[in-house]
Amino acid sequence: MYVEISESDLVPTTNEEEATYVKIVDKLRNVPVTVGGMYELRLKRYDDCAAIDEETYIEDDNGNENHSFWMCCKKEFYKIK
Repeated sequence: MYVEISESDLVPTTNEEEATYVKIVDKLRNVPVTVGGMYELRLKRYDDCAAIDEETYIEDDNGNENHSFWMCCKKEFYKIK
């Protein structure tokens, strides 16, 4: 879900792996996120029988796990100072 955090508490990063927040700059599809909104990046870990170990997602404006923002949104990444 959209997070109330000041950008003054964050610094931009180009390293997606160290990012803790993502800012949605534009939407390419109808994704339930707010353009200009800052979202906390969350990590979902899977057990040993899954094809992948972990996956990053955001909680969208509807309160759902959203993995499609990676492909459907133009974004900027941030980390806490």
